[in-house]
Amino acid sequence: MEKDFSIDNLVIPDGQELSFHSSDSYCVSFIDIVNSTRSTAQISGSKSVMRYYSIFLNTMATIAKAHRARVIKNAGDSLIFYFPETCVVSEASGFRRVVECAMNMLAAYNTINLKLNEDKLPSLDYRISADYGRIEVARSTISNSEDLFGSVVNVCSKINSMAPSNSFVIGGDLYQILKKSFSFASQEYSFKEIGEYSLGLKNSYPIYQVIGKNHSHHEANINTLRENKSTSSSVKSSNENEARIMLIEDDVDSATTFKAILDSEGIKLDVFTNPFDALEHFVQSLQVNYRLIILDIRMPKVNGIQLFHKLKSIAPNIKIVFFSALDATMELVSLLPGVNYEHILRKPATSEEIIRWTKKHLE
Repeated sequence: MEKDFSIDNLVIPDGQELSFHSSDSYCVSFIDIVNSTRSTAQISGSKSVMRYYSIFLNTMATIAKAHRARVIKNAGDSLIFYFPETCVVSEASGFRRVVECAMNMLAAYNTINLKLNEDKLPSLDYRISADYGRIEVARSTISNSEDLFGSVVNVCSKINSMAPSNSFVIGGDLYQILKKSFSFASQEYSFKEIGEYSLGLKNSYPIYQVIGKNHSHHEANINTLRENKSTSSSVKSSNENEARIMLIEDDVDSATTFKAILDSEGIKLDVFTNPFDALEHFVQSLQVNYRLIILDIRMPKVNGIQLFHKLKSIAPNIKIVFFSALDATMELVSLLPGVNYEHILRKPATSEEIIRWTKKHLE
């Protein structure tokens, strides 16, 4: 006889399915596709829909992990993650990664949509939000996966829906920490109050959009170039012998040394110590036959990963490699399309290593 499985004879196990193992204050972030239901309605076939979501979610999860975030879960078209290093509120590096992570996610916009278009899938827009507060971190004893509980998680989700498309917004608590505690926030970013989130009982919570300084001007140049379609999507030249290299390196001594080494080999090198100047020059001078661009990773205001995505959005076929002291080889290889271990030269490097590495990538 089949046993009657009712609530009365249900045995409660001694163990727990969820185990709360951490309670502290962290930065929590939420990223969400705008109007994904409308977009996926244009897609025929479940495999294509899965491809649409996987391109976006996997790219964003990789960027988050590269900035030492812990990805908790995806909920449909969104991703939730937090930054364990921000539990120490006096440490600037953890909070800097929160903002840089969001900026790199925004910088990946063109790369993601180019990939979607290659697969004949509709383009997408997205929004990113972050805030700071106390959360409970729970771990499943069955799957060893984590989940987050706390009001900051809910607030982060709510303020995300109030963000403009393709922007990054933060709640008032995170804003206060960034503005009052860390000089990099005011030096590298501007904050625009865009509204308030109602907490009930006539209480409201301010929301701020975070914008990289000089961001709008250079994005306008790129958008104008794209709209006019006045140039090819790849860098071309009628004279192969006039090929040049662009080096973007904010350290003057390193840039000078690199140029001197390549000059001795007769290799033409244009050096830029300001990444925005380099980007503007590249936008306006695509007739120059740049066969190779060499980027530093850690630079002020815009880093090498952001610059990679911006340059690729202008000229998808341009070859880009990295010369950096930052130990981020694994992250770069997993994060950036077409980049492998041979594309990264670690500082310091000898003259022979620089010459051999550069010539190899010019072949």
